[in-house]
Amino acid sequence: MARDEALLECRIAPTLRFYSWAKPTLSLGYFQKAADLPLDAVRARGGEVVRRMTGGKAILHEHELTYSLCMPESGALAGGPAAAMEAIHRAIAGVLSQQANSEVTLRDDALLTSDQAGSAWCFEDSSPLDLVLGGAKLLGSAARRRKGWVLFHGSLVLRVPIETPRIGALGGHPDLPKLKNAFSQGLGLVFAPAVWSSAEMEMAAAFRKSRYECAEYLHLR
Repeated sequence: MARDEALLECRIAPTLRFYSWAKPTLSLGYFQKAADLPLDAVRARGGEVVRRMTGGKAILHEHELTYSLCMPESGALAGGPAAAMEAIHRAIAGVLSQQANSEVTLRDDALLTSDQAGSAWCFEDSSPLDLVLGGAKLLGSAARRRKGWVLFHGSLVLRVPIETPRIGALGGHPDLPKLKNAFSQGLGLVFAPAVWSSAEMEMAAAFRKSRYECAEYLHLR
């Protein structure tokens, strides 16, 4: 997460990342109150807690794939974050449908079995742009804008976590090359392997110390 924020701060090149988590980790949306989530329960089973710089509600990163996308608000993103999120989700829905052997679609106006009124969890609260599998939320994204660029964080559930037992799950790891190609086609970009710049790494180290390992930042709200 510190590296993602460094990408948005440095704004060197459009960047797509996929990653998983070494421990079960609860990430709070930037504007969430820490007191609304079971932080101690997650830590009691060996997990960690962190506050994202993107908005939305809490996510349990365990049997899950996170993506981050950082790029200028131009081209495919010129219509704003909501339009870009729709384009991204539509582009990857086909790949996820193949993986799940069942149709993955945007929620649109559907009612989901995973929705729970008043929940502080991202996957128990859906929007029309979220991706759905079997009547339950499968993938959601959130964004943060800065100086003409936008950072997206997205979460794809692979297996259902114990904290939110009604949500959707893909059932296995997706084909990452196909998923990357879907992002490329949806955004009109070619993503190639790259190395971190020294500026990005220095910025990430600073953010890690001042934010993501800082109790004051976690309990910012």
